[in-house]
Amino acid sequence: MTERNFTQELQHWTYNDPEFGDDIEHLDYSALIGVITELCDRIEKLEKVNKEKLSLLNLVEKKND
Repeated sequence: MTERNFTQELQHWTYNDPEFGDDIEHLDYSALIGVITELCDRIEKLEKVNKEKLSLLNLVEKKND
């Protein structure tokens, strides 16, 4: 599996506001949407492969009966 650096990929960084002392976090939402879309595509692909394997398994079981 490929190592991924999501902090870098999502362009996440924290800025310390010197005036108020608060940490302000930034995240590139278009990059986040891209990661989520890729994840959903992979899940759908796995579901399709699993469904095909299950269909083949059912066919083999019917032949053996």
